[in-house]
Amino acid sequence: MLLLQVQKDMFRETGRKLGRAAVATICATTLAMPSVAMATEPEGPQPSTAETSEELNSQAQKHAAKAIEHFNNGAFVDSEEEFRRVAFFAPNWRPLHFNLAVLAEAQGKLGTAVSEYKEFRPHGSPDEQLVVDQRLDELGRRKMKISGAYKRQIALSATTMTLGLGSIGGAAALFAIMVRNSNRAEEYSNAADQAEAMIPDYESSPDYQTALQQQADDFRAEATDLTKRRTGMLYGGVYLAIFGLLLTAYSIIPLRNAIKSKRQLDGINLGKTRLKWNGGAGVTLRF
Repeated sequence: MLLLQVQKDMFRETGRKLGRAAVATICATTLAMPSVAMATEPEGPQPSTAETSEELNSQAQKHAAKAIEHFNNGAFVDSEEEFRRVAFFAPNWRPLHFNLAVLAEAQGKLGTAVSEYKEFRPHGSPDEQLVVDQRLDELGRRKMKISGAYKRQIALSATTMTLGLGSIGGAAALFAIMVRNSNRAEEYSNAADQAEAMIPDYESSPDYQTALQQQADDFRAEATDLTKRRTGMLYGGVYLAIFGLLLTAYSIIPLRNAIKSKRQLDGINLGKTRLKWNGGAGVTLRF
């Protein structure tokens, strides 16, 4: 269960006890929770030193209760949305940033989780600070490993896409040469037909007839050679184009994974209902 503190004095001590128990429960959850591999992101703002409070007003309590329910059901995005609303009504609630850190880590937004843990640490008890230090150490080592994986994904995508597009370009060049050779073969074939049509009767001019026949045969042989090369280029271009398309399609996989990882790490995941378009050049928070 996440932290929830009522406003009345009679429940104040009970709320503190539940808060400490909830921190321990969430910490146990985060220690066993898997994360998605992400790349590095810019450091967040410095931790706040403002005075915090254990109390929640009635409006914040409603959203905190919904956040707890979503968390218990595994709806981490919805839970984070509710805690952002809690932050609007009770920005100095002490457990707020720890809860946001846990939810960010559950969604794989490691950079956001680190920033939230650092924001919470100055306001935590010694036991809570120890848990936060453990999470920061774990996330730091994970981010170093992730950075290498992210770079490999980008390099693999760039290499395969370059080869794929190069293959497609080579196929296009072969098709262009094939068309040119087809036109030349037709020209040589027409020239051979014209040479044969000009051959006179053998008895009247045998030497001239032999010369024209030789020329026609040469034109015909050139046309045949160009036709054979055209066929080879056709098959080569088709195979090269298929190979290039396959490589280009494959390059999308690591590129998509890298983009997804970067987005998750940078905390771009805003949730499905927390923001709405305000009709202008921006968005507003929706309650």
